Amino acid sequence: MSLFSFFSRIKTDPKAEAQGEQYFRQALQYHQYGNQDDAILFFTKSLEVSPNHSSVYLNRAGCFMIQERYLEAYDDYRKVIDMEKNKESVDIERTTPMALQNIERIKFFISFEQKSGDTVRQQLSNDGLKYFAQRWAEILSNQHLANDLDLIKYFILEEIKELEEMGGIHQEYALNCGINHSEFIKVTENNNTGKAFIFFKSILCCFSRDPLKMFEIRTAILNKLISLSITSNSGNNISNQKIDYDGGMRLIEAEVDIMFIVKNGEVMYVNNETPHLYEIDKDGDMKLDGRVVNFIFKDSNEVIEIFVAFDDQDSYSMFTMNMGRDERLNYVAQAIFQFMGQNNITNVFSATATYSSQYHYTFKLYKKNDKHFMINNNQSQAYLISENIYKNNNADDIKSEFWGMA
Repeated sequence: MSLFSFFSRIKTDPKAEAQGEQYFRQALQYHQYGNQDDAILFFTKSLEVSPNHSSVYLNRAGCFMIQERYLEAYDDYRKVIDMEKNKESVDIERTTPMALQNIERIKFFISFEQKSGDTVRQQLSNDGLKYFAQRWAEILSNQHLANDLDLIKYFILEEIKELEEMGGIHQEYALNCGINHSEFIKVTENNNTGKAFIFFKSILCCFSRDPLKMFEIRTAILNKLISLSITSNSGNNISNQKIDYDGGMRLIEAEVDIMFIVKNGEVMYVNNETPHLYEIDKDGDMKLDGRVVNFIFKDSNEVIEIFVAFDDQDSYSMFTMNMGRDERLNYVAQAIFQFMGQNNITNVFSATATYSSQYHYTFKLYKKNDKHFMINNNQSQAYLISENIYKNNNADDIKSEFWGMA
């Protein structure tokens, strides 16, 4: 007697059943050998030719569970329940109890995805992978692992051990991530990391319909945690050190240049690759051909000022004709965050902070040697900036100081 005949309570098309059973047996073999990718492939093939077996959905869901593809597993478990409720399954043995039991195991992840999945996915779209990974690595470290280096390391070892057991690209990563195999192979479950694991898997669940994207995100966050555990005593040191960036910061899609970055009154970056933006005015002074906006990002502990230069035509359209000004400024603010993430500049914004933003506009920019002077049209606000100078107080004093410099 065939395996499918043993399962079935009614007669079905013999040819389709034979083909479905062949695929089903192959899938079981792959599953037993730890090859979940091919097991899923052949369970799917079985369902394509013989779709009335709830047991096949249950088995495929089990493979999804091993790979932590919880959304796809949930779909299959719901399919099992619906098929048996509506008497659409030909299988004799009911698999609904097992499906319900497994839904209970993953209900927290599914609930998180239903409530927050769109927000998390939008964060990835807005931030880019590098900054997104930095954000969630810091949240894991700060909020769920208590900034405890030993706990962070234990969490990393537990996660890498799990990846090694999953096989495929997960195992390949585990064996090549720089952590010695002898360190993670003997690690045992630690209750103190339980909340961190639940949170981490909840974030990953938001991407579990795209297993390659989920793997990419998972390993990017792990790499950040590994880096934090090696280089930081707190897991989250964002200092006001100078930004190490080769070349000028040009936001290509936004068509603007970042001229200066100041954090809590300390100059972190001066763009020295922009002589082409200046022209010599009638008095022989270097003056920017365009206008500058100060983007100010604040949270409870930080004030970050990023001065951005718009070209002359853009400036005229926005600030004189008032054409799409607010939309354009909001777009550039998003582009700033994306640029920092894409270029792995992690000491400007904290991934765990919530920033409010405002804009001060517009300023004329002058340059003399390595000093930069900005002043608005009504000359009520001015800045003096160099690699080691930041002044923003009385406009008349700053103006006098700049023009009096040799």
